[in-house]
Amino acid sequence: MQLFIAHRSNPHLLSLGFIGDSPSYTDPIENLLATGQYSPDRRLPGFGIIYLFFRLFLSYTATYNTIVIIQLVVSSVGVYCLALLARFVLKSDRAFYLTFYMYLICNYSNYYDICLMTESLSSSFLIFGTWYFALYFYPKDQSAAKQKLKFLFFSGLFLTWTFFLRPVFVLILPIYGVILLLHSIKNKVPFIRPLLIYALACIVIDGAWIIRNYKVYDKFIPLSKDFYYPYVEYSYMGHMQSFVQTWGGAIDLPDPHSAFSWFGGILFPGEPEANKYKHDSIPGYVYTPAFNRDSLYKLRAEVREFIAMQKPAVDSFYVSKDSDWNKAFSILYQPLKPVSTQAAALQNEIDNTFDRYTNSIKKEHPFLYYVRSRITLLRKFLFENNEAFLTRGQIPGMKKLLSLFFHTYYYFILFLGIAGIVMLTWKGLRNNMFLLLLCIIPAYTILIHPFLRSADNRYLLPAWPFLIACAAYFILTVYSKFFPAKSQI
Repeated sequence: MQLFIAHRSNPHLLSLGFIGDSPSYTDPIENLLATGQYSPDRRLPGFGIIYLFFRLFLSYTATYNTIVIIQLVVSSVGVYCLALLARFVLKSDRAFYLTFYMYLICNYSNYYDICLMTESLSSSFLIFGTWYFALYFYPKDQSAAKQKLKFLFFSGLFLTWTFFLRPVFVLILPIYGVILLLHSIKNKVPFIRPLLIYALACIVIDGAWIIRNYKVYDKFIPLSKDFYYPYVEYSYMGHMQSFVQTWGGAIDLPDPHSAFSWFGGILFPGEPEANKYKHDSIPGYVYTPAFNRDSLYKLRAEVREFIAMQKPAVDSFYVSKDSDWNKAFSILYQPLKPVSTQAAALQNEIDNTFDRYTNSIKKEHPFLYYVRSRITLLRKFLFENNEAFLTRGQIPGMKKLLSLFFHTYYYFILFLGIAGIVMLTWKGLRNNMFLLLLCIIPAYTILIHPFLRSADNRYLLPAWPFLIACAAYFILTVYSKFFPAKSQI
């Protein structure tokens, strides 16, 4: 296979590797090499440290190529380790082969293997972290049993590295720690030393990051200092986002089908005007005594007026076919600056109005805000915005057939995987807690993102391999009901 990736000045290769959020992982390292400062520092340096290692010796393009090759190799090893994990936990050779081949024919989980994004390595490192954690309890031989404490260290290292790639997975480390503690108590074995070894990597690495952040900001910051990009969080877009989230509206940026488009869309270099978007109506059940449909139309007019004021300045960052994606992306690193006192006053009015409407929904519709909105986001998270992942790289003349197959296969894994999660959780909590090692990560991923009011389907990708293993478990369990004599579970 010929491997290549985009140089940041080559827009024709942009979609193959250097896409979307890629600059936010590489720009801090480029600035570190140029100025000695890790800035902008919205991202934890989990991906950056890998980029830095190769960037010290290689050019931009060679670094990109090398990382892509590494991601492909690591992902390939991850497939094998996941299958081994399934065999260890389920005590079944069939689980190994079924998990392995179900993973191989899936085009969803490997979408970002050729991109400078964190999804690929996060997926692989979650597998490795869980694999080493399982080895502590299931050493392959007597020699491995004598060295099993090192497996805990490597497990902690990979799980720590995972949340430095994607901070949302920070709770996986302590959840596995609880399993280790319960196992030690149940078997009446010492647990202090194993727990310390398991947590050592996190203590050292995150401890160093906390110290660095305290020196820079004089604050305790264990993870990222910003949830969103400053350009979004500290502008009308952040307030609009909070309002749209109250009922579970889509906030993906940019998305022509999101509720953002109803108000005017995201103010980003080169983005089309709002009238080029397909607008979704605001659901009628969100209204309160504080606002009605007319109020929202008035607010939308103000948002569009503000966008019209700001757009010439913003479009100076526009990405043309001959320009640099980083130039446009760099606008996200700083808060949006109003171009005039009139624009500043209008933005302040817009921000206050969105906040007032958001608070009114919290007060008047608490069930909508705290429960129903998250159920809506869960539906969006699982069933929407996955088209690009399921239609990439299709053979001309077979597009419809392959699209049908991969869409069907996605829902096949999703539904059977969720059924497997339920069964593994039930059996794991009742009889064998180690069954939970296959279902914790997908269950956590499915639940945590709607809780955080995030519905971007790509965030499911790192947990997808484990969902495949859960689907394999469900299939084998059903199989054993019909052919009990041949079952190995």
